[in-house]
Amino acid sequence: MDVVIYTRVSTDEQRENGFSLQDQERRLRQHCEQFNKNIIEHYQDDYSAKNFNRPEFTRFLNDVLIKRIKPKQIICIRVDRFSRNVEESLQMINTLKALKVEVFFLENNFDLSTPENYLPYLIQMALPQIENERRGLNTKQGMRQALRLGKWMWKAPKGYQNDKLNKLIIVGEEAHFITTAFNEIATGLNSIDSIRIRLSKEGFKCSKQQFLNILKNPFYCGLIKIEAWKNEPEELVKGLHEPLIPFDLFNRVQSIIDKRKRKQFKVSKINPLFPLRGHLKCKDCGDMLTASSSKGRSRHYSYYHCQRGCKERFDSSLANNSFNDYLETIIVNKEVSELYLEIYKSRVEEIEGSKEKKKAELEKKLQSIHKEQYEIDSLLSCRKLSIEDFSRISQGIKSNISIIEEDIAQLSNNIESYDKHLSFGISLISHLPYYYQSSPVELKSKLLGSIFAKSLVFDGKSYRTENPNLFLDLICSDSISYRGSKKEKTSNSRGLSNWAPPAGLEPATL
Repeated sequence: MDVVIYTRVSTDEQRENGFSLQDQERRLRQHCEQFNKNIIEHYQDDYSAKNFNRPEFTRFLNDVLIKRIKPKQIICIRVDRFSRNVEESLQMINTLKALKVEVFFLENNFDLSTPENYLPYLIQMALPQIENERRGLNTKQGMRQALRLGKWMWKAPKGYQNDKLNKLIIVGEEAHFITTAFNEIATGLNSIDSIRIRLSKEGFKCSKQQFLNILKNPFYCGLIKIEAWKNEPEELVKGLHEPLIPFDLFNRVQSIIDKRKRKQFKVSKINPLFPLRGHLKCKDCGDMLTASSSKGRSRHYSYYHCQRGCKERFDSSLANNSFNDYLETIIVNKEVSELYLEIYKSRVEEIEGSKEKKKAELEKKLQSIHKEQYEIDSLLSCRKLSIEDFSRISQGIKSNISIIEEDIAQLSNNIESYDKHLSFGISLISHLPYYYQSSPVELKSKLLGSIFAKSLVFDGKSYRTENPNLFLDLICSDSISYRGSKKEKTSNSRGLSNWAPPAGLEPATL
């Protein structure tokens, strides 16, 4: 019987447990000699058994796939030399079984042709994983205990360095940059990033996020932070290293960081007396008008006025009422608006048809790529393709599939409800005086900003806009009095029972 033997050890295992690759090989060769098994290849790894990404094991699989060798068995000393992961072990055993290669262990091997042997076999396979996870758990607990004793176990933070001889953390060459940063930030005179940029020019190379992490790290005031784990709460313990800054300085910097983090900018509220503020332009200098109130003998007076010393000054009530009259001059041409909707719908259908054609082409291309994937899988199962080539080709195919599926998903997003939005927009403009006057001041400002994108000019009697809204020009083609002289006014109650939306100023479908 032709067989291959496989030996494995990790550096830690050889150092701690005395495993020997030579001893494994000796025992495997003795077994093969005793049972007349012909060793056609020996594969040997110095890697962890957490997975099968090991150079020699990968070479073995490739040799089997390309039929360079045709072993009946791969023989290991025991399960943990093969793998320390139950799930991956079972998958690999099934893969090798499909390639007609049996996995055989010198210690605790089970004949899986007998169903009852599966249970002890699985238990035997689980033991290495349990051992591995227990070792990891013990290591983590040991490291946390070392931290409680003030010992830092990893690479020294910036500003310190590792003393490998004495296994200590000592002050490094960049320590003075750290102390300078804390001291300057504590004054509150300069921004954190401006201090970082200046120190960077002096030789302290540090990213914005890394600099912020340094400022928040209690290690620099002599403390070590132990993260919460399981039922153990977060802890701060005194470290064995020398602190670079005093504890009170560290706390002052934390207060400054927290204060800047909590700082919020107040959103300025629009005064209900001045809904046109920010939309009116001075006809003399072209600047935007501001607004203010002043107290007279008997009442307050409110005005829109220019800040540049121009004589532009209007009573706010006059300007607001005149604007309401101005809105009444916007009359939608029903025939034109209906025609516009029909043209728009026709254009949408044209776009949708183009999208459907493109989508069909992509779906056809996707079917072709899936066929390629099937062919690659077949080549692998027939052992006509190496694992490396299969992995490389398959990765490219999966990438193409992902891109095409994303394109199809985007094309599947129909331009639905756009006609509803457009219909509602025309309805809104048709009854603009009603919507404007019944809206809160914040919404009034938004309406003005969307309809009169540039600005409005008031001459004390009437309004005009120097940058007309093209959409208004279109649907008000027979009555563009809002651009010039007044024409027929609209009524605030013009069929509103049939037009008013059910909630707010948006259609229910939004």
